[in-house]
Amino acid sequence: MKILIIPSWYPNKANPIWGNYFIKQAEALNNYAEVSFLNINRVGLKELNNFFKSKKDDGYSSKKYPFHFYQKSILNVKGINLDWSYKRYQKAAYKAYKKLEKKIGKVDIILVESVLPAGLGALYISKKENIPYIIHHHSYDVLTNPSYKKYNELVIKNSKYCMAVHDVIKKIVEKMGNKCSIMPNYINTSKFKVKDSKNKVFTLINICNFYKVKALEILLQALNKVVYEDNIKDIKLNIVGKGDYELYYKNICNELKLDKYVNFLGFIPNDQLPDIISKSDCLCVSSRKETFCIPILEAYASGKPVIATTCGGPDKLVNEKRGILVPVDDVEKYREAIKEMKKNYKKYDSEQLRKYVYDNYDKEVVCKKIIDICKKVIQNYE
Repeated sequence: MKILIIPSWYPNKANPIWGNYFIKQAEALNNYAEVSFLNINRVGLKELNNFFKSKKDDGYSSKKYPFHFYQKSILNVKGINLDWSYKRYQKAAYKAYKKLEKKIGKVDIILVESVLPAGLGALYISKKENIPYIIHHHSYDVLTNPSYKKYNELVIKNSKYCMAVHDVIKKIVEKMGNKCSIMPNYINTSKFKVKDSKNKVFTLINICNFYKVKALEILLQALNKVVYEDNIKDIKLNIVGKGDYELYYKNICNELKLDKYVNFLGFIPNDQLPDIISKSDCLCVSSRKETFCIPILEAYASGKPVIATTCGGPDKLVNEKRGILVPVDDVEKYREAIKEMKKNYKKYDSEQLRKYVYDNYDKEVVCKKIIDICKKVIQNYE
C-alpha cells in the first residue's frame, strides 16, 4: 500500500518543532506501508530573499528521511487574496505530485495532516487522479476560523474518512458533513525510559513553541511567587523551544529576577528529548489552548507527572493519578500546584504513568488503526 502524506505545516528555521509530529507519523507509518511525504513550502512575501534559498532544497529525496520526500517552494500570497493563494497551492501540489509519481508510481491513498491548506491540495490531486484522501484533524483554530469556512467544508465533504485528535474537533467536523472518529497523536514509547532524576533541586520542564497561546508568562509568574514569596529556593525550570515570543519570555524572566532559576535550552533535537525529560521531576504546561499535547505523553512515558492548564487536550490526559490540572491564566492556582507537586511528586506511580501511554498512545497502537482505516477506504473506493 502506498500512502502519500501532505502536511499543512512543516518545520522551518524560525520554528524547528512546527509540524515535527507529521514527520514522526510518516516515519512510523512507513513500517506498515510505503510512505511518501509531499511538502508545499509556502514562503511569505516578507521573506522573499529566503524564497530563492528555499528553492535550492526543492525536489525529490530518498535520503532525507526513511520515506520518500518531495518539496516544492511557492510564494504565499494569502495576505493579498486567499482564493488566489489556495488555487496556487493546489496547482503546485498537483505538479509536485506528478513529479513524485514518476519516482514512486501512483499512490493508493492520501493522508492529509490537518485540513488546510493540505486538504485543498489533496482534493485537487484526488479529482485529477481518482485517488481517495482522508484527513487527520489537528487544529481547532483552523476549523473555527470564519475565513476558512467554505474551504473547510469543501475539503471535509469530499474526504473519504475523517479523524480528530480531540472530541471537540470531532464534533465540529461532523457538523460540516462527514463522519469522524477519534485518532489521538502518539509517541514512540520505547524511546523513553523511567529513571530516577536524582536532582538536588526540584526540576520542572516546559516544552513548547514560543507562541502567545503557550502563556509561559503564567508559569514564570507562578514560579516567581514560589521562589520569592514562598521562599522555596531549591527549584528550577528548564524551558525547551524556540519561536516568535522567545525574547518576550526571556525579558519577563529577567524582570522577575528568575535568571538563577530558569534555563532557556533552545531547540532540542528529538533524539535528545528523552534524556532531558528523564532528568526532570515534572512537566509544566501553561497554555491557553491545546488540541492535544504530545509533551504530556512524553513525560508520562518517562514516568513523570504533569501540571497542566484546563486548555483542551490536557483535560483528557491529566487526572489526579497523573498530575494536577489548574485553570487557564490562574497564577495563584499554578503557584499552589507547583508547591503541591514539589511536596508530593513521589506519590505518582511512574510505571503506571508509562503503562497508561503504552496502552493508549504508543505508535504501534495508533499506526495500526490508521493503516486499517486506509485499507478499508481503498477497498470501498475501488
